[in-house]
Amino acid sequence: MAEAFSFLRRPLRDTKPRNVGVTMVLDKGMGVEELGHWLKVSADYTDLIKFGWGTSAIFDERVIAKKCELIRNAAIEVCPGGTLMEISFLQGKMQQFLENAKILGFSCIEVSDGTVPMGEDDKLRCIEMALNKGFRVVSEVGSKIVEEDNRLHLEERVDLTRRELASGVWKVIMEARESGTLGIFDSSGHTKADLLQGILKEISMEKLIFEAPLKSQQVDLINRLGNGVNLGNIAPNEIIPLETLRLGFRGDTVRKFHSGLPTITIGLGSSDALEASHRGDIIVVIDALRATSTIVSALASGMKSVKTVATAEACVGEVTAGERGGKKIPQLDFDNSPTALVQEQSRLKNKKLVLTTTNGTECILAASSNPKAKVIIGSLLNATAISRYILETANKTGCNITIIMAGRNNQLAIEDLIVASEISFLLKGSPIQGKFNVFSSEDIVIDFIKSDSGKNLSDLGKSEDVIFCAQKDQYNVVPVYYNGEIILS
Repeated sequence: MAEAFSFLRRPLRDTKPRNVGVTMVLDKGMGVEELGHWLKVSADYTDLIKFGWGTSAIFDERVIAKKCELIRNAAIEVCPGGTLMEISFLQGKMQQFLENAKILGFSCIEVSDGTVPMGEDDKLRCIEMALNKGFRVVSEVGSKIVEEDNRLHLEERVDLTRRELASGVWKVIMEARESGTLGIFDSSGHTKADLLQGILKEISMEKLIFEAPLKSQQVDLINRLGNGVNLGNIAPNEIIPLETLRLGFRGDTVRKFHSGLPTITIGLGSSDALEASHRGDIIVVIDALRATSTIVSALASGMKSVKTVATAEACVGEVTAGERGGKKIPQLDFDNSPTALVQEQSRLKNKKLVLTTTNGTECILAASSNPKAKVIIGSLLNATAISRYILETANKTGCNITIIMAGRNNQLAIEDLIVASEISFLLKGSPIQGKFNVFSSEDIVIDFIKSDSGKNLSDLGKSEDVIFCAQKDQYNVVPVYYNGEIILS
């Protein structure tokens, strides 16, 4: 049967049986007739139905058997809730639980320890028992108890997930509860980007199901990871809305799947720069006050190249500049000062600069660690030139864009966020993701001056630099990292 509006292009979406883009529905107690009607419109978009927690135990077994039959006939896996399995373990009746589940018609078993304390070896034995009974098995990592889940660190989550995958489970569910306020989400339901990235750095996405009951969470994960992300704890009445998100037929994901524009990720510091470098992204590094503004000004003023180094000892060359804590390093020729270099431009023309700074140069070096990544130096001084260049490069290469803010003392610096936002705004239509919300300044000069970095520089008598760096589009230049140096494109 042809889908309506079949002439419209759609992003690729695996058909059933799926291994990626899996959707797990949480059934809190639909009746047989209600389930039948629901399956007629939702079966194609559903891969696994879980009867919530212990709801199966309060229905007549004939009702459960009929529901399981309807679900299996729709080519959907069906399992009782993990809590029911945990109670069976606690009472020493795991074998009976599995036998009864088989008789009732369940095809899948969830093995969890989110509420009942269970040693990992016991959990692995339960997985083995379920596999030996012929069930497809999913396990779950995380606790339903907030305090316990908060104590589960990244390394432990990864280690538990690896062990359970090695035992033969189909997928490992990342616990978030029906509320979506645990695991990779904070108490407000927002994604813990560092935890998510840490997990995915070690475990393949296709092996995981992320419980994401809230629409905002589904949108965020699809925009971050694509429509092949496996999602769980989806309410039955949300299955169609979710599928439209996966296909870009809802406003929240239209741009990602239909605009043809690259995704923009806004990150902070050298660790995010390394992640972007490993992905081979187009990376814009920003240290507005002052490293990247100094590099842009030096090259725009006629200097031949800029080499960034990590230490003052390594800062040796034809012309040297650098600072620590905003103060000039005594043995170097210049401070990390764009105005100082501009004032001396006639003397410095065609010369090579070697630069070391507190934050910016470290991010540039991290971003350039993978030669496949394209590293560009950005500031407010060349924001429009940068936006044009990276959009053109993204369209040619198919790569996404990451904007790295150097920050101050490993924390967000508002001046860097202003510049990252200004560049993002110029890439109209591109979906923006990451843990930082874009910020539109009503008075950039004032915001630069009032920032912590701005105050520090002003206290050091360098307010001229702060005001200079707050000028938008002073230069039409694009500095790129090439063969160990930064030159104009």
